Amino acid sequence: MASSPVLTRNSKKSRFACTECGAVVAKWVGRCDACGEWNTLVEERMTSSRSSSLAPAMPALPITDVSALDAVPFPTEVAEFDRVL
Repeated sequence: MASSPVLTRNSKKSRFACTECGAVVAKWVGRCDACGEWNTLVEERMTSSRSSSLAPAMPALPITDVSALDAVPFPTEVAEFDRVL
């Protein structure tokens, strides 16, 4: 019996590509939907570029330096939410 592939828990950090047709899917399945071949999907680790996008746009401020009067309301189109917020 052939050994099953090792699956990762976090599908955001890997993807699976078909060795026959090159199709890419988010999780491993036994058969490629694009070409119909069996057991041709191999895991590819994806490099993460999130760390640079998570950098704060502005430096953190003490809460005492933040004015509620400067806040711009964000409409939710739900009247009760807009009234309360």
